[in-house]
Amino acid sequence: MANLSDMHVHIDYIEDYLRFFKTFEDNRIYALFVTNLPEIFQKCNQTFPNSKYVKLGLGFNPQFAGKYKFNKGLFDNLLPKTKYIGEVGLDYSNEFKANRESQREAFEHISHQAGQLNKIMSIHSRKAEEDVLNILMNNNVKTAVFHWYTGKKETLFKILDQGYYFSVNYSMLNTKSGLEIINLIPLDRVLIETDAPFGKTFISGEKYNLTEIYRRFSNKLGIESLEDQIYKNLSDLLLTNSKL
Repeated sequence: MANLSDMHVHIDYIEDYLRFFKTFEDNRIYALFVTNLPEIFQKCNQTFPNSKYVKLGLGFNPQFAGKYKFNKGLFDNLLPKTKYIGEVGLDYSNEFKANRESQREAFEHISHQAGQLNKIMSIHSRKAEEDVLNILMNNNVKTAVFHWYTGKKETLFKILDQGYYFSVNYSMLNTKSGLEIINLIPLDRVLIETDAPFGKTFISGEKYNLTEIYRRFSNKLGIESLEDQIYKNLSDLLLTNSKL
């Protein structure tokens, strides 16, 4: 297989992260390396080399909002260094809903900047899908990818109407609800992610095997040459963004 991509992966959470980073280069795998805080992006931007294949996303994970204050100034100062924003969004699940207001304040600012500066966003939206969508629309965000979507199908269709994409993973493929969501998404709006090391990537005794993940998707969905379709989808997303 060629032209594989992983649209949401936390490389800095892998124990031997520099070696792991190098596997993307060696195997010519395109990846969006998301970060959870501006401070982490800043450190990773200094630690990891520039790469044709691995792009670094500037993030503020909503699950961190209760522990860390959003550093708006640092975020804005770092934004010119990347075309990608992620992981960002909202999380209203029981564990994190107490911090809804601080999450919203950060995400409103991030979305405003993304809309103004034409950035590509990788978005966390658990239990907050409608609010996420409304904020994106209100801030004229044109290019967004909903990561590991678990919301209602009615909202999914609204997201599609805005021209946004979805990144789906092996964990979703192996649950009834996840597979139902995957089957609702038109094939030309699907991207593949692992969310490693948080998503399920342990296949055939290996910790990360993207080729096998693609094969499992192809078999489960009955789609031949899935890698070609996903590569086209990623190319279309980047082309659309470059023309905006």
